[in-house]
Amino acid sequence: MKKFMNANAARKTKMVVLLVMMFFASSLACAQNEPKTAKPLVGVEVVRKVALLDIEGKYYQDVVMSFKPVAPDDFIASKYRVRIKVVDNTGKSIYKKTFRDVFLYVFSDGQVQVGKPNFNQIVIFKSKLTDTNDNIGVIREKEGIY
Repeated sequence: MKKFMNANAARKTKMVVLLVMMFFASSLACAQNEPKTAKPLVGVEVVRKVALLDIEGKYYQDVVMSFKPVAPDDFIASKYRVRIKVVDNTGKSIYKKTFRDVFLYVFSDGQVQVGKPNFNQIVIFKSKLTDTNDNIGVIREKEGIY
């Protein structure tokens, strides 16, 4: 009888240990790298210093980009818009445009995207090639960035 109770207790202990291990393994599986997601920003102006900017094949260095999303109001406009302004280090305006029917996304790693889901027209990201993590930008109005 005693031998049967020891075997039963050992079996229960193994089950508890297995249950605890499965719990921790499932929590670690959920905490893996998830795809980055963000909601569109509205009512906030985002400013980024960009070391290298590619606008439709023309390159600019040391510019400041400002993004200002505008939410639709039913009276004047019914689509989201994002105003983009690019200024060089002397203060001269290089690029100024309002994109219509697009959204502004800012991710936790500092990446900025302007566009529709799965079709970005502007992307600003941190360079992993330099120690200073400079921002690099690409603007493609027509064909987009995939």
